[in-house]
Amino acid sequence: MVRVLLMVIVLVMAPTVAFFLWAWGVKIKEQKKLAGTLPEWQDLPLTWLAIAGLVFTIAGFVVMFFTQNQGYGGLFAS
Repeated sequence: MVRVLLMVIVLVMAPTVAFFLWAWGVKIKEQKKLAGTLPEWQDLPLTWLAIAGLVFTIAGFVVMFFTQNQGYGGLFAS
């Protein structure tokens, strides 16, 4: 029950946290861009898309390991 409750809370809060992190990052990026201190590689949106994709892929594998029961993993699987 606690595992299900935690999973629901995490899944509901994750988009909100992601939005605020994104908004904070955009603010910092704009400040650096106006000051002229933004590195060239950070100006490309594809760089950030690749980084975000890698992070979410790793997070997905971690969640699958801890929640699925395959006989060898699934620490929280029932």
